[in-house]
Amino acid sequence: MLGASTILAALAFYEFNRLSSVKVRDSWLDSLGMLAALSVPSAVFFCGVTAFAPMITGAVFVFFLFGMFRGREFRDTANDVSFKAMGLSYAALPFAFLPLIKSMFQGEMWILFLFAVIWANDTLAFAVGKTFGRTKLCPEISPKKTVEGAIGGLIGGMTAAFFFSSWIDAGLWVLIAASIALGVIGIIGDLSESVLKRSAGVKDSGALLPGHGGVLDRVDSLLFAVPALYYFLQFKTLFAGG
Repeated sequence: MLGASTILAALAFYEFNRLSSVKVRDSWLDSLGMLAALSVPSAVFFCGVTAFAPMITGAVFVFFLFGMFRGREFRDTANDVSFKAMGLSYAALPFAFLPLIKSMFQGEMWILFLFAVIWANDTLAFAVGKTFGRTKLCPEISPKKTVEGAIGGLIGGMTAAFFFSSWIDAGLWVLIAASIALGVIGIIGDLSESVLKRSAGVKDSGALLPGHGGVLDRVDSLLFAVPALYYFLQFKTLFAGG
C-alpha cells in the first residue's frame, strides 16, 4: 500500500504542478517538488501525521533557497513555491493516509468501502444527472453537475454502504452516515479540482489516461475523502472502542 500511495502522490502532484500559472518553469525546482511529493507518504507512515508540518516547512525553505538563486522573476519564484507547497498538502498528503488506514482494524475493508462509495457516487451521479438533471449544482464551476445527479450519487453511495454492512463491524447506520459524509466530501473534492482546471484554462489535469484525462481527474473525489475517513476511524476507535 505504501508503494501505491507513493506513486499516486507523485502523479497527482506532478499534474497539479502543471496547472500552475507560472510563465517560465524551472525543471530543477520541479524536480525538488517531485522529490518532496515522493517523500510524503513514507514520512507520514514512519513518523506519523505530525511529521508533515516540519516536512512542508523544510520543503518551503529549500524551495525558496533554491529559487532565489535561479535568476527568475520574483513573481514566478513566489508563485512557484506557493503552488508547490499547496500541491504537497492538496495532491500528495491525502494518499499518505491510505497506509495508515490499512494498518487499522479492518483497514483493508474500509479502504474498499471508501473506493466503492466514491465509485458508486460518481457513477450514479453521472447517470442520474444525465437522465433527470435539471437543477444546476454549481454552474460557474462545473456546468454539467446537477442537484439531481448529486442526490442520485449519494443514494448510490448509501447502496454501497448497505452491501458492506455484512463485512465491516460498524453497524449499518454508521456505514450509511459515513457514505453520505464521504459522498458530500467527494463532491467538494471534485468541484475543487474543477476550480483549479478553470483557473488554468484546461479541460483535463493531464493525458496519462487516454479518454479519461489525467490521474488527478480520476482521484479528485478522494483527495479530501481519504483524510476524512482516516479521522473518522480515529474518532470511532477513540470513542467507540474500535
